[in-house]
Amino acid sequence: MSVNENASVHGLIVQLPLDSVNRIDNELITNGVSPEKDVDGCVVSYGSCDLNDCFIPCTPNGCMELIRQTGVSVAGKHAVVIGRSKIVGAPMHDLLLWNHATVTTCHSKTPDLPEQVTVGRAEILVVGAGRAEMVRGEWVKEGAVVIDCGINYIADETKASGKRVVGDVHYASAKERAGFITPVPGGVGPMTVAMLMEVILFSLLLIRTPLQRARRHRT
Repeated sequence: MSVNENASVHGLIVQLPLDSVNRIDNELITNGVSPEKDVDGCVVSYGSCDLNDCFIPCTPNGCMELIRQTGVSVAGKHAVVIGRSKIVGAPMHDLLLWNHATVTTCHSKTPDLPEQVTVGRAEILVVGAGRAEMVRGEWVKEGAVVIDCGINYIADETKASGKRVVGDVHYASAKERAGFITPVPGGVGPMTVAMLMEVILFSLLLIRTPLQRARRHRT
């Protein structure tokens, strides 16, 4: 609350997971951040305000930038988002819809996900389900744009740590069918950081209303 009220502080980010020996309610803390200083986009991802009125969540915004850099237009495309988290899946759905895609969201309760016809038709596929390599290459439409937001650890005896990082997409098989695909690590993660730095820069330089900042940020 003191940071919210401090006029010399232009942006605030709550680093998750919260580090404490005691149980802390993440939503209670993140929901306490002022929308005008919420550079991480937690408030909009929790559905507290319209995308036009708040900072755009950094990971979904980074995904949109990656899609933009492929040269593939989002407008009119059939997009599928796998995952419905408040920080990735839900706002990703909104951003794609906002940019005129036809969007389907699948999640852990979607029956027979591998057999879902909608997944195989996806021209843009964004995955943030939190399950290691769950999306196999045969699910992917030829030429699709595949954005993998997953961060998972699996056993790997060749690594000193005994484990390695993989995404939610089985990269080796999916890359044979995808037109564009992000690796894990090295794909969405660095772009998320870049988007965070960008929005912090705007919050520092543009002392305006949240609506004006959001509009300026999108341009």
